[in-house]
Amino acid sequence: MKSNRLFQMIYLLMNHNKVAAPALAEQLDVSVRTVYRYVDDLSAAGVPIYVLQGRNGGIALLPEYKIDNTIVNKQEQTTILAALNGLKNLGVDNNETVEKLSALFHQQPVAWITIDPSTWSDSRNQKSTLAKLRDAIIHSRLVAFNYLSAKNEYLPREVFPYQVIFKDKAWYLRGYSVERRADRLFKLSRIDHLRVTNKQSLAEGKQPWLTDHSAQRSSATNQIDIQLHADAVLKYRLFEAFPTNQIVQQSHGDYLINTKMNDDDWLITYLLSFGSHLTVVQPSSLRQRMKDEIQKCLDHY
Repeated sequence: MKSNRLFQMIYLLMNHNKVAAPALAEQLDVSVRTVYRYVDDLSAAGVPIYVLQGRNGGIALLPEYKIDNTIVNKQEQTTILAALNGLKNLGVDNNETVEKLSALFHQQPVAWITIDPSTWSDSRNQKSTLAKLRDAIIHSRLVAFNYLSAKNEYLPREVFPYQVIFKDKAWYLRGYSVERRADRLFKLSRIDHLRVTNKQSLAEGKQPWLTDHSAQRSSATNQIDIQLHADAVLKYRLFEAFPTNQIVQQSHGDYLINTKMNDDDWLITYLLSFGSHLTVVQPSSLRQRMKDEIQKCLDHY
């Protein structure tokens, strides 16, 4: 649309001192003649745009045509751009927002952090899922998907989403489950065929997932107190996996860890990943479950 190209032309000019007409034509996917028509249109609308003739000429805006720093100061502009730039790899924006604000603020974003979702089993699909969830949360829409249960069954779920979380080395959706009538966490890698429906969430004041703090706390699932003993060779992994205040070094160089962990379907597998250098001390019920799982492994050999 013409209006979109006019705005894009302004953003491009605000981000550069001047741009040659052929370069603008290529960026806007129009002819050079059309670019000059756009110059006339913008000038008639009061935009301070002008044409520099000659070999080093081009199209430019007057330098004072920029956002007022009293509205958003320089430090706030830098913070906004850095935050948006850090999210662009997640597929939630096609980078147009960063480019537009960069032009308005007359500065380039600082790439101080990169959030890389490529460790997911299917990064392209997960990016698409994340973008859909963002739209559903912003517009208060119900989402529907199939969810892989601990019994290896895909079950249909309807959820009012309100947050995406990265925790425990994985991405999760936090939302209000229609089937469970409670707040739940769903691991993104186990979500399949997600779609955003036209059904909107309940009216304000009737959203228990936003107003009931006890429901939000329930999303941590069933946490249990665990004491672990680890050999010194696991030091590098222990300090990656647990807060330092939960780790106590013993006189012989080994470690005791007192922590809380979610008692869900991945707990046993996770603890077994430490190999023979880690032992569950408490609770006794978890020790027995570890023994049972190890015995099942031995039965395969």
